Amino acid sequence: MKKVLIILLIGISNITFSQTMTGIDSVSYVMCDYLKNLEIKNDTLKINTLYEKQLYPYLGKFEQSQTQKIGQQVYYRLQRNCVEFRNLLDRLEPPKEAVTRITEKPKPEISKKQLKEFKNEKEFYYFEVAGDTTRVKMEKGKWTDSFSNNTFSKLTYNWINETEFELVFVESNNETRSNFSVKGDKYIYQILSKEDGYYQMTLNIPRQETFEKFKMYYE
Repeated sequence: MKKVLIILLIGISNITFSQTMTGIDSVSYVMCDYLKNLEIKNDTLKINTLYEKQLYPYLGKFEQSQTQKIGQQVYYRLQRNCVEFRNLLDRLEPPKEAVTRITEKPKPEISKKQLKEFKNEKEFYYFEVAGDTTRVKMEKGKWTDSFSNNTFSKLTYNWINETEFELVFVESNNETRSNFSVKGDKYIYQILSKEDGYYQMTLNIPRQETFEKFKMYYE
């Protein structure tokens, strides 16, 4: 779910991951709470205010050479940790394929035969926010995303019941995914139904009361 970073942050440096990620997640939660209480109707003004009041002061604590890397991490972790920020970005830059977010877990309407067909499939694809196609290989407990720019993400998966499986992030050389997820991050996927050419799915991030409906295509 790649988005365009509105602010241009200058400078790149190597930052010890373990020293920064706890702080980055903490500031993302603070920013999320601030956003929830921000009574501004204009979305452009809202996101600019969020940056000016929360992001810029945080980045000001670091050397200029560190700000781009840290800024990217905050931006993507805020997407992961904050539903309100994801909704805001979707309004500013609507996805090519609509994303539906619901707060009540839907009930699957898929037959055992269709579930078996899903589990026998090894290759799928889905569309990114900008419309790019991402290919998925799902086999023997390993899940690999192959992106249109020749980068990849690697995860593992484990079935937790008949219709749900848990994905665990391992690694990625894709800029968006490597900043959005850290090793060990978990995602719960549920298969709702089989339609013509795709499976209707939901994605849930543990401890978030939001389920994102999306399409996983097969050939």
